[in-house]
Amino acid sequence: MLTPLSGAVQIRRRAEARQAMQSRRFSTLPVVGILTVVYFIAGKLGLRLAFLYASASPVWPPAGIALAAMLVLGYRTWPAIFIGAFLVNVTTAGDVTTSLCIAVGNTLEAVCGVWLITRFAGGTGVFDRPQGVFMFALAAMASAAISPAVGVTSLALSGFAEWAKYGAIWTTWWLGDVAGDLVIAPLVLLWSGASKRRWSRRDAVEVGILLLLLFVLSETVFGGWLPISARNYPISFICGPIVIWTAFRFTQRETAAGIFILSAIAIWGTLHGFGPFVMATENQSLLTLQVWTAVLTITAMALSAGMMERRRIEAALQEQKTMVETANRTKDHFLAMLSHELRTPLTPVIAALETLDTEPSQEEESKTALAMIRRNVELEIQLIDDLLDFTRIAKDKLQLRFAPVDAHLAISNVVEICRAEADSRRLRVHLNLRANTHHVAADAAKFQQIVWNLLKNAIKFTPEDGEIAISSSNPSPEVLTISVRDTGIGMESDVMQRIFDPFEQGNRSFERRFGGLGLGLAISKSLAQAHGGSLTAQSEGRDRGSTFLLSMQTISPAEGLGSAPRPSDETSRQGLRILLVDDHQDTCAALEKLLVRRGHLVAATHNVRSAMEAAVRNQFDLLISDIALPDGSGMELMTQLQAISKMPGIAISGFGNYGDIEKSLRAGFSDHLIKPVKLEKLEAAIESATGSRAASN
Repeated sequence: MLTPLSGAVQIRRRAEARQAMQSRRFSTLPVVGILTVVYFIAGKLGLRLAFLYASASPVWPPAGIALAAMLVLGYRTWPAIFIGAFLVNVTTAGDVTTSLCIAVGNTLEAVCGVWLITRFAGGTGVFDRPQGVFMFALAAMASAAISPAVGVTSLALSGFAEWAKYGAIWTTWWLGDVAGDLVIAPLVLLWSGASKRRWSRRDAVEVGILLLLLFVLSETVFGGWLPISARNYPISFICGPIVIWTAFRFTQRETAAGIFILSAIAIWGTLHGFGPFVMATENQSLLTLQVWTAVLTITAMALSAGMMERRRIEAALQEQKTMVETANRTKDHFLAMLSHELRTPLTPVIAALETLDTEPSQEEESKTALAMIRRNVELEIQLIDDLLDFTRIAKDKLQLRFAPVDAHLAISNVVEICRAEADSRRLRVHLNLRANTHHVAADAAKFQQIVWNLLKNAIKFTPEDGEIAISSSNPSPEVLTISVRDTGIGMESDVMQRIFDPFEQGNRSFERRFGGLGLGLAISKSLAQAHGGSLTAQSEGRDRGSTFLLSMQTISPAEGLGSAPRPSDETSRQGLRILLVDDHQDTCAALEKLLVRRGHLVAATHNVRSAMEAAVRNQFDLLISDIALPDGSGMELMTQLQAISKMPGIAISGFGNYGDIEKSLRAGFSDHLIKPVKLEKLEAAIESATGSRAASN
């Protein structure tokens, strides 16, 4: 039972619905009236070309008008089609009965065509894709059979048409409706909506020139301007390239307009005896012309739709590319900031470890604890480096500085670095470096990183009491092969195929068991390829160990003998006056303490202003400065100090991209150290900077 409130709501809703229906009805009436008039005028013009029978024209624009109107405005426009068709025919031939039958046939043709296009070809978006154009043509040909079937049959039954001419009249009627659908419907449908193309002045000039050329060529073929059109030479094909070019360069709207212009000129010229489609009778001429127009329309509209679809895909791809590039820039910025924020706190830890290592009479327990801290800090540093290296490699921005490298010496250094970790796992590491030619042209740090990654991988995946063998050989005098073999967990064949993929660690259980990012081998392979070498993996299966083979081109030993002159012992031993600038308090304090223990005099500051004030008051031998400072940058500071004196400088920063390093070097720094700064790298940079200065003096 309805409550008073709910009953009132329902009454109000019914009243609103009735009002909306009345409003819709009144708004529909003007549309129906205008469409009726347009249909009637187009029908009368079309029947002026009815040469075989008064009600059957090979050119029937009302069919396309009705189809497009019903697609745009909906099925509610059927009365306009019915009334217009009735008025056209009742004032032409036949009687009221046949006119009503013809009107029913024309209306059903439009309704059926709209249903087929909506159901199978995308509705009003029928011309957006080539498939839609072909489906539209099929729908037009199928639905156009309804009107002649009803109309010609009613005329024949009423005695207004001869049964002997039924086939000819039916064909003329059907082909006229099909041509009307193919030429007029696209024009009305496409130009009834807003253009999706943004026009430039150049586009407008180009389309104007194309339409002008189309008009000139159409007149040349069908206008009787030249003797060739009057002699009916088969030259209609010369209009095709302009239509195709319009379809290729512009949208379906311009293509449909061009076809309409060509069709109108061709009909006029053919009726006046010009062009290649002039036959024995006017009806035959127009039928042949309409077939040519239909084929050209389908081809051009399909090409135009295909080009538009391609443009949409290209625009979508460009948008996606822009989004990906933006995301990549955001990711790179995030990784750079993450690297800086992660590296900076590690710097005082490393410096403190270096200081504690020099303390005399440490207990064994303290030494073990310090070694453990160092291993884990270095592991964190390597994880950060792997992420950044992988990003550089993926973006093809990895920069290598090639120089002669003694591979045996590099391998021995790596083994010594990893010796403590191998011993802690009771792993036996064997060296068998028997290659006679063992010098390669490589980036020393990156070459050592390859070997380090391979050895760390072997240590990581080899159980305790296992063995690791590192050997070198020369399969040929110009090739050096380094083998890292272990007795670890091994690899199955499916894992072998993806072991060098980023973030790959074989079985998923290994990720939880052994940890890590799974980037070491991927980076090593990319680095090997960047050096012109190769890195491959071998294994006989699960729990049967693995072997990694690194192969590189060798150089003659003589090329590896040259080395940069080392600074004099006097320069490296004497204490320096160092201006240290870093806004991170712990880093600054730890580095100051470390440098003071090395016999240097250090003035520690935390920003550009205080550093400049200290430089004015005192004379320094060396600047060691962070890049990111609160009131400026280390590069600005270096530039200002270079104007005062020729003081060398060393940049230290958590930002370690190649671009950051290049900016530091251009600013005048002799070296760019990436945080956390290790003692040996810092001392080497100090020696290099002060030695270069001494050499220049």
